[in-house]
Amino acid sequence: MQSAASVRGGAPRIASFPGSDIDTEPDLWSGAAIDDNRITALAVGAYYGRSWGAHCDGVAFLPEDDSTVTRRETAIEGLHESWGVDNAEDARDTIRRLLAGMHAPLFELVHPLAVAAAGDTGRVDRSGLADEHREFLHTLSGFRGYRGPAGIDRDYDAWLQAIKLGITECLPSPLQTDATAWDLARLVFIARGAHTAGYLTEDEAWEHMLTGLDRARQHYRNWRQFGDGFLTGAIFWAATQDLSAAKRQVAERGRMLAGLHLRPSSPWRRVALHQGAPVFSPASPA
Repeated sequence: MQSAASVRGGAPRIASFPGSDIDTEPDLWSGAAIDDNRITALAVGAYYGRSWGAHCDGVAFLPEDDSTVTRRETAIEGLHESWGVDNAEDARDTIRRLLAGMHAPLFELVHPLAVAAAGDTGRVDRSGLADEHREFLHTLSGFRGYRGPAGIDRDYDAWLQAIKLGITECLPSPLQTDATAWDLARLVFIARGAHTAGYLTEDEAWEHMLTGLDRARQHYRNWRQFGDGFLTGAIFWAATQDLSAAKRQVAERGRMLAGLHLRPSSPWRRVALHQGAPVFSPASPA
């Protein structure tokens, strides 16, 4: 379906993302006979499907050539190295944790505190608002079983620095404070990767991805909101690992998402997030 902007003859635009600096290489479609609901479930993880050069209408990750074999060994290695997933139960446990919220609830807790501390110019006492937050989050980390570098107070400090350094100013405005999309997109990747690795059947992978789609529809009205939530979550996670990497990834990940919004071959231009809704035009309001 064409966007309103393309029907009028103008180039589609999207606020907060680069206009022409996107990857224009067409998205891959196999022509498989699957319904739009399943295409939408795959589209929740379109960022990772794109980065793996995967078909937008198939579960298994296929190689770049025309072979019908999967990238099983690559998937096994990637799941092990990045996720510690080595079998079906590992995959199911990771998917359960992503569905429950692996990073989104943490961001929801940390973000408003960091924003308040970053704007705290009126405090004259010695401790300051940030120290009060750190003490609270350190105590909360103890109750939740997080210790040392895994403490929530460390994530708070990282995000506070990201705000002070202006990294968050490069994110879409207004900032999407629901980062659930970051967890759900990775859920789709794990399901597809685990099937490619031979850990999950295709039917089970679909079951997990369709559950993720239901959750995405509960949180977001369209792909624009979903993409903003994904980018926010991705940069929050990156900031907790390496602030310099977080600053670099805003542009890199933003460019990838812009392509998903703008390329005519993108799954985000073929199906809407919600069934029956018009396919979202980047030129229209979120």
